[in-house]
Amino acid sequence: MSPTTLRPGARALGALLTAVVLVGAPTAARADDATPTPTASDSPSASATPSATEPTATPSPTDTPSAEPSPSATATPSPSSSASSPASPRPSRPGGLVPGGDSARFGVRAAAGPATSTDPVLVGADYLERELVSTNYTLPIVFSGVEYPQYGVVADFVLALDAAGSGQDAATAATRTLSQHVVDYVGFGDPAEIAAGPVAKLLNVAVAQGVDPTAFGGTDLVATLRGLEKPSGRFSDVSQYGDNSNVFGQSLALIGLTRAGVTVSTQARAYLVAQQCPGGGFQISMSDAGCTSDTDADADATAMAVQALLAVGGQQAAVTAGLDQLASIQRPTGGVGGAVGSSSGNANTTGLAGQAFLAGGRTAQARSAASYLVALQYGCSFPAAVRGGIAYDQAAYDAKVADGSTAVPTDPDRRSSSQALLALAGVPLGSVTATGADAEAPSLTCATATPTTTPTATTEPTSDPTTTAGAGGSPSSTPVAAAPAGALAQTGTDPLLPVLVGLALLLVGGLAVVASRRRGAHA
Repeated sequence: MSPTTLRPGARALGALLTAVVLVGAPTAARADDATPTPTASDSPSASATPSATEPTATPSPTDTPSAEPSPSATATPSPSSSASSPASPRPSRPGGLVPGGDSARFGVRAAAGPATSTDPVLVGADYLERELVSTNYTLPIVFSGVEYPQYGVVADFVLALDAAGSGQDAATAATRTLSQHVVDYVGFGDPAEIAAGPVAKLLNVAVAQGVDPTAFGGTDLVATLRGLEKPSGRFSDVSQYGDNSNVFGQSLALIGLTRAGVTVSTQARAYLVAQQCPGGGFQISMSDAGCTSDTDADADATAMAVQALLAVGGQQAAVTAGLDQLASIQRPTGGVGGAVGSSSGNANTTGLAGQAFLAGGRTAQARSAASYLVALQYGCSFPAAVRGGIAYDQAAYDAKVADGSTAVPTDPDRRSSSQALLALAGVPLGSVTATGADAEAPSLTCATATPTTTPTATTEPTSDPTTTAGAGGSPSSTPVAAAPAGALAQTGTDPLLPVLVGLALLLVGGLAVVASRRRGAHA
């Protein structure tokens, strides 16, 4: 499924159309990487402008990890928060892609797992697995018949499958695809363009998959990321469009480098802490001055920053304040919303917050978040194609109910499902590993193959939390909620009104978008 090469004007149009889809789901966009464009990015933004060089992507491989050699005992870097020495030297030319080796494998050898299950974590993994395989491991978004691979979302899927301890065949094939499109993802096809957030996300994928991060598709991810660190400690983009790096990417960098055995600099830690607002939340956009107003606090950024500071250690006061702030905005249902002032929770933000609660030992809040997520999971009353997926929010779940037998997976479904699965699995980002994962995820156990009645939305979980499997297939230390009777949960569809508004903006703002700098919502 290769995207068609477009002329500059058409590429700009594609970028704006991509932005239209995300008008109705801004928090979902944040689950991905910053400075995106339609060719190789995952969450395009309204101000995104494609790079001058837009390659035609090659089809991703479809082979399975059965052909991969058995991993060595030293393949996976130690996840300890204080490594002894840098795993790779800083590049002599800061800010450039640093050449590396080419790993011979992209995952671990996995064992067979159960064929069916009712475990929300495992059937959620089955949904991700099906989506990866059906899209040739690119999860494209389509406009006017043109497919744009979303490599950042693919990376999220790999991390989610690792956390679930299942679907490793698909995770391995997806990791191989990512290794073949490093430049497409981090530089939008232009080797001179490097976005810090995508580099950091790939580093986390490599470590979780047990792949040498200094030999990822011919790129040394460790040295490349370290070369993007400014004297201030900020991991910055190298781009003609400016630096759009943010707290999401900074957090991914701290977690990834720590897990790869690199001691994170004092400056990088301090720069992240400076983005904490007076009330404990973190702002998403970074600045040397830091955050001075609680109106800038963002729940997604806060959840990521808390996990990063826990990974590097030594920042307990900032961690406690961040966790307290997240707990203060958690709804009675367990849901957590995105930006300050949002009126309801959503699966993307709740998934991130749940990871932070898990990492910080806030068991009650983590359990409540999991309950909210399970209540949004599509169960047996939905068509088989969407079962196991998790809706963006209650409105999205209700929309899928209304679709009935015609319900199909959507891009918002993918984003919310992958983001939520780590929290459901009871595994924070800094602990994700493919070690011990099953080869394939089980499908949902249902009495009938197709729905016979119209599904009913569930707004509150109806059962007490129970323990589910975490990374490696073993029960997590923090219990999460079991599925409510009659359904697994929900997913998001593209809201119609925001799309219409976005199309109107397209007509009046096309030229402005072509001239604008590309910007990303997250990393």
